[in-house]
Amino acid sequence: MQPKICPQCGSLMKLDTASAAYRCPDCRHTVRKPYESLEEAEARIRAKGARPAVILTHRGEVDPRAKSVFDTGHDYLWQENIPAAIRQFERAIEIQPDFSDGHLWIARLTDDEAVERHHLGEILAHDMGHPEALRLMMVLNGRLTPEQIAQTYHADSPELRRADSPIETTTDVLLCPVCGGHLTADEEGAGRVYCRFCGHEEALKTPAQVGADILGMALLERRTQRTRWVIGERLLHCNQCGAERTLPARVLSQLCPFCGSNHVIMQDALASFEQPDGIVPFAVSEAAAKDAIRQKLTGLGERLYSVFDGNKIARAALDGLYLPFWVFDAVLEVSVTTTDKRTLNRDRRWLQLGNTGYSRTKTMAGINGMAICAVKSPPPALTRALGECDLDTMLPYEPKLLAKYPAELYDIDFDAASLEARGRMSEQMREDQLRFKPSEVEMSVSTQVIQMSFSLVLLPVWVATLYERDGDRRLALVNGHSGQVALGKAQKPNAE
Repeated sequence: MQPKICPQCGSLMKLDTASAAYRCPDCRHTVRKPYESLEEAEARIRAKGARPAVILTHRGEVDPRAKSVFDTGHDYLWQENIPAAIRQFERAIEIQPDFSDGHLWIARLTDDEAVERHHLGEILAHDMGHPEALRLMMVLNGRLTPEQIAQTYHADSPELRRADSPIETTTDVLLCPVCGGHLTADEEGAGRVYCRFCGHEEALKTPAQVGADILGMALLERRTQRTRWVIGERLLHCNQCGAERTLPARVLSQLCPFCGSNHVIMQDALASFEQPDGIVPFAVSEAAAKDAIRQKLTGLGERLYSVFDGNKIARAALDGLYLPFWVFDAVLEVSVTTTDKRTLNRDRRWLQLGNTGYSRTKTMAGINGMAICAVKSPPPALTRALGECDLDTMLPYEPKLLAKYPAELYDIDFDAASLEARGRMSEQMREDQLRFKPSEVEMSVSTQVIQMSFSLVLLPVWVATLYERDGDRRLALVNGHSGQVALGKAQKPNAE
């Protein structure tokens, strides 16, 4: 059945089954469905040939009765009897309420937005990663147009293009609106920003749940992009003193070296990056971070006994920094297959009773707050060793929260980070299942991600560079919220 195009504006029209009329959702133009005699309908059906098979999108088992009624609905749809087709699809989901394809075809055929949203919601309640339901929901929510959705069916990746020159940026300058002084944040990082000259305080957003994006929707949206830009440098113009300078692509905030004003990059001319969704404030002071590094080094022997005032460390530099992390939440289906080798020692009668020792189970599991560092440096082994932050302390991102410590932009995008997150989630599920496995049992564990959501969060990190007397350097990271230390290996300067 070919879609009907509006003759006035060219949009895709929808059939109102109650009035048997096509209506355009954009310009509201109406076209009555022409009357067709039985002889004309039979001739048209014969000319069209046999109805093609419909590929099911439902994940899981389908009740044979629901499938039979669903097929009858498509027989009516092939005859362009849409009201009868909808009635059959409704019968199919009465038989099996979670049958995704029954809901999907009602959503495709209805002209009622509330009905469409209801059936798409029913699909996503049982299968949160259903691609077709996600596509229709994105159109319904205005995130993508039907033309853009059509582009998501191809497998071509966006073209990667490198910017040949620094890209202009727009920035937010963190200055006091009363006296023009520089704003700063309190030591506890509780979201209070004030002017250290006149004492003026800035009102910030109240703590709230930070929004997250659905990975499936974001990946579909990514397919509609023709170009992805690789930025080497950005150009920052200081509105306070007029100075211009180039910044590395990873810089999100920086002080102007000429007038000292603090600039936070909001966007560049190519819209090449996303703003963070949330920020976890610093809870570990500089002094506490130094103590944590000292304690970490104490256990490594006499050679590295002290960081700042002893033995082999000549000097050290310590800076607070917000590093970007992609934080993922996921719902997974975990399949566990076990074979009990003890059944081999049983007699034939035991085996004949069906006690084969083989079993397979499927369970649903959830993992929340898996953080994947979104920069390539510091090394992933160090950032992963930082441990977790308490995401319950996270605040909605606001540029003013960077008044005290600078922040970096991501150079690892969410799609690449999601692959690492999937691997680590599978590894975690496997470890959980094998932890209590008896030695006589063989077990294989596989996981499938049903749904994944993500957000971009700035996490607090103290970065220390330790300079040894023999010229070696050592990198140490301190989790700015928990105080956990990740210590790198000593390296010669020319080895970096």
